[in-house]
Amino acid sequence: MSSVKFCTRCGRDLALKVAYCDRCGAFVNQSPSSGTNRADKNFEKPKIERVLKDVLGLDGWPVAVKLLNSSSEIPSGVKEIGEFHRHCEMIQKVRRYEETFFAPPSKQRCKVAGISLGLMKPTEELREHQRQELFETRHRFKTEALLRKFLENTPTVSDRHSAVLYGPLGAFPTDPDVVVLVCDTLQAMKIIQAYQYATGKRANASMGGLFSLCADAVATPYSQGTLNIAIGCEGAREHGGLKDYELSVGFPWRMVETLTDGLISLAEHEATKEEHK
Repeated sequence: MSSVKFCTRCGRDLALKVAYCDRCGAFVNQSPSSGTNRADKNFEKPKIERVLKDVLGLDGWPVAVKLLNSSSEIPSGVKEIGEFHRHCEMIQKVRRYEETFFAPPSKQRCKVAGISLGLMKPTEELREHQRQELFETRHRFKTEALLRKFLENTPTVSDRHSAVLYGPLGAFPTDPDVVVLVCDTLQAMKIIQAYQYATGKRANASMGGLFSLCADAVATPYSQGTLNIAIGCEGAREHGGLKDYELSVGFPWRMVETLTDGLISLAEHEATKEEHK
């Protein structure tokens, strides 16, 4: 927690209590949003990743996700994932092992996630499978009509895409569309407080206990441009390894400076309170 501040001129990590950088002499006690060089993306993503990890105390890495329109957008050197995986498993693969890869529709084992992310369209076969699985077998809805209502209201990416690019935020080769944090409730609280601190707005979450890490953590922030909470689902917990106390927060890339500025400011305030004690 002692090195979450950084010099916006030269990038040096600094202790929270310092007012000047000991390398370049820049004044660093200002609001991080003023006078910064955050347009330099190579400088930005690793530092933002450090803030998210250090201030929140994340167990694992912030995950960057980008929906690709065509194969020409695949960054040089990035490989296709070798195995057939679910989207929630890919999120955890990045979070735990810092891997960067892209996944076309053929590598998306969960068709529901493929639909949520705009990689494929729903088929009658899939809808019948969902009816049997969610209504007849698992009894997740009182009636078939309510199941259909839920499916119709579940957020999906409207545009068609050819692949999804996944990777750790700090080493991501391009600007992501969405950043996904797998966290606990306290860490989610801090993210929401940072959002409130910087915007004065309440966070309006759209959640379902199904299709969580795809529809809630990625499709909703992507399509609605807002922070969202994904409470998790059986698939994310059984196949993706999401623990009982974990959930996820997803937000569009364009919100990242607002959130990290809020996190830094709130952390500085808490550190000052501790010093006064």
